[in-house]
Amino acid sequence: MKITKALPRSQISIEFRAKDKKEAIQSLVEIMVEQGRIPKEKVEEVMKALMEREEMTSTGLGHGVALPHVKTNVVKEICIAFGRSAEGIGFDALDGNPVHFLFLILAPPDKSEEYLKTLASISMLMKNEKVRSKLYAAKSADEIFRTFDQSNS
Repeated sequence: MKITKALPRSQISIEFRAKDKKEAIQSLVEIMVEQGRIPKEKVEEVMKALMEREEMTSTGLGHGVALPHVKTNVVKEICIAFGRSAEGIGFDALDGNPVHFLFLILAPPDKSEEYLKTLASISMLMKNEKVRSKLYAAKSADEIFRTFDQSNS
């Protein structure tokens, strides 16, 4: 699945200032609320599901990448928000390093196959050091969007 199908420019934050995992996830959820993807009254439900998922095992994959994700009836289609942190965020990542690139992925329960393909696409894309370098060097949400759009995912 092409990431940009579910990740519009308006859901990309290049000046992410979260201090920890919970604040990072909360900030990405707020982007989705601002964009009308999550109703305000459902924020607590979504946050609870995401934090429960993180308690099972961290979604910090390594290479400075985290993919907090959950299936929820709150959304009708797969939605992605992206944040880039210059300083890095402690995320209990598998390699122990701070996270610089965060993808919040929400999917309805009936889109399991598409959900898994989305997770796999982002994971594969973010293993590419050239892509991570381009994302880190990008000066705008447009540049980040173009990097994703030009990728094979």
